[in-house]
Amino acid sequence: MLLDRLKVCSYIPGGTEKRNAHISIIDGMLFSVMSGLTAPFWGAFAVKLGATDYTLALLSSLPALMSLVAQVPSALLIEKYDNRLKPTLVSAAFSRVFYLLFAVLILVPMPGPTKALVFVLMYSLMNLPGTMCGVAWTSMMGDMFSASLRGRFFGERNMLCTFVSLVSTVVAGPFLDAVPWPTNYVLLYIVSFAMVMGSLYYLSKHEDPPVPKDGRARTSGLSLFARSIADKNFVRFLVGVFAVHTGFHIPAGLWTILWVKEMGLNNAWLGAFSIGSGLMSFLTYRLWGRWSEKYGNMNVLILTALAHMPFPLLYAHWRSPYVYLAINLAGGFAGAGMNLSLFNALLDVSPKDGRPVYVALYNIAIGFSGFVWPFLGVWMYRAMGITSALDYSTVARIIGMGVAFALLWKRPQPAQQEA
Repeated sequence: MLLDRLKVCSYIPGGTEKRNAHISIIDGMLFSVMSGLTAPFWGAFAVKLGATDYTLALLSSLPALMSLVAQVPSALLIEKYDNRLKPTLVSAAFSRVFYLLFAVLILVPMPGPTKALVFVLMYSLMNLPGTMCGVAWTSMMGDMFSASLRGRFFGERNMLCTFVSLVSTVVAGPFLDAVPWPTNYVLLYIVSFAMVMGSLYYLSKHEDPPVPKDGRARTSGLSLFARSIADKNFVRFLVGVFAVHTGFHIPAGLWTILWVKEMGLNNAWLGAFSIGSGLMSFLTYRLWGRWSEKYGNMNVLILTALAHMPFPLLYAHWRSPYVYLAINLAGGFAGAGMNLSLFNALLDVSPKDGRPVYVALYNIAIGFSGFVWPFLGVWMYRAMGITSALDYSTVARIIGMGVAFALLWKRPQPAQQEA
């Protein structure tokens, strides 16, 4: 097998855990092709359809609301299954059909602003089964891989997936500019649909053993949420992460406005930003995996979030795509560490017994933040302009970092104790 020849996951002992690791990487790489083809261009696609400023804000906030609504029923439903793989597959199949529907939507005769709004609604509805898939998949990953291996494995997995996503974006940007509308986006979504269906096939190959009866939560239903909220360590993590994401989500609806409407950047530049960020993530994921094991996931989370703090200020006062490219390079470096440490920290503070509920509560907090704050950012933009809106976003990041540091920072522990 190619992954064996490349010595991928060579540190994992043979057997089911290593087989699952290889399958998970192939599944993730196929999914990442879709991500690389579509993620950098959602906003530009909405603008092409005729989206208004508030439609773009909805593109950031409404999916978060859908995710918020789906969290509790998703967690309760997942707890009824014997393992986490079954609900992952069912929900993944429903959510991935939407990529084919996006291709069909482009060809439907409809006024531009209305079509853009329909797209945002479809994109948001995709988050209902997508949320269940995310909760089940996260819980499944926590069950499949031991805590001592997670840092290195997910660092390696993220590195390979980022590389594939990066190559896809390198191809997608020039393709979208070279091929006439609407053929370019129709083909983009058809290829994306084929990739996520291939990903679904490999996802089904995981071996997720049934949860033993004595390993199941003794409580059930909403009482599981009450037990999670009483977990002080988890609540501190939740509040700290919510504070950090407040500063991230306020300007979430402003990036497309700044890049596309204010500066008129084309798809090639949007792709270049994503490529630069992805390249730095690809080069550093393995390093972050080692640093997370050495210094602790919480500390790495704080430091990498801190590195993101001045970005809105730089975007506001240095209006150059070359400066933005440099910011995205720095963001790719810090973002790799933040994504990896955040995922592993969540698994660290959520016990196997009832983990879907912990994951759902985490997603509720982040989803609420992602729904509310982008509207505030667009309101500030309309009231005072893009520069002031980004300046105030920087202030929000500073305050959020202060709260997170007070709640989450820990003295670095030896790697063995941390594991």
